[in-house]
Amino acid sequence: MGIAILVRHGESETNVRNIISADYTGYPLTQEGKMQARRAAEELAPIRINFIATSPVQRARETAGIIAATIGISEFVEPRIIESGMGRFNNTPVHKVPKLSRKELGMETWESHQKRFREVLSEVEGNWVLVSHEFPIRSAISLYLGLDEMESYGLKIRNATISVIDLEKEEVLCIGSEFLSERVKSILNASHDALFGTKK
Repeated sequence: MGIAILVRHGESETNVRNIISADYTGYPLTQEGKMQARRAAEELAPIRINFIATSPVQRARETAGIIAATIGISEFVEPRIIESGMGRFNNTPVHKVPKLSRKELGMETWESHQKRFREVLSEVEGNWVLVSHEFPIRSAISLYLGLDEMESYGLKIRNATISVIDLEKEEVLCIGSEFLSERVKSILNASHDALFGTKK
């Protein structure tokens, strides 16, 4: 097993318009979102990365593309790290969504998010960048913090931020950070080198 580097997509039209949407297309990154993605890419550039996987949703694919171009590794689409299923509230302004549980709203459950993300994480070997969305990332992090949906409510994953999980040690190294500490960078590169040697 290796280390998962979870990146939320940059700011998109969904954020600006304050709506929830799982549509594959129609809500691209804003100019600010592209700048955010470039900043994340530059932060990841010194790290030895093996794979870049992305949600099939446009805002995630665009973010992953910027990261991939900077690092020099082609990205691939991984459907299991897709945005939350919104049910009948897809493309609804946030303020119009009733304050009920996801189950009551007919949305994808917390357990479903964790199941699909757990499957992907079990396949990670080396350092994988996974470009996804706020709620799926929150659910993945919570697997290793032992938190349920309510207990993890305060975990805010901002646009184009980085969270890192050491899967072998089952340890969360950082959550929703714009920058990687020297400690985390050292752990990431040491993990890669232990498996693959020092060639980037």
